[in-house]
Amino acid sequence: MIEIDGELAKQVETELRTGWLKNQIDARVEAKKIAKTNTIRHKSVEGLGQLTARIPVTAFHFWGQKLGYACWNDQQFMDEFLRDNPELRVNSGGTKEIHVGWTPTGK
Repeated sequence: MIEIDGELAKQVETELRTGWLKNQIDARVEAKKIAKTNTIRHKSVEGLGQLTARIPVTAFHFWGQKLGYACWNDQQFMDEFLRDNPELRVNSGGTKEIHVGWTPTGK
């Protein structure tokens, strides 16, 4: 075990706490930026499916390291994550456009 000066220990603790808070603030800023683009209507991609959320990389790795990266494939986890972070949900729809209107018969 290494002995650390009391003042140095306080500085290390402060840095760890401040760094953690900075990461939390950065994650919130990133989520707000993502939220702006998520309100735009997105189409599904044929063969790939429907985009449901855009997850900030910080949140992806935080939960992946804490619970294991398989958590992102767990529907219950995703439901709870999107419930707690609704701004990350993407406005997404089908692959085909529906057109309603009159088409001339060519007479």
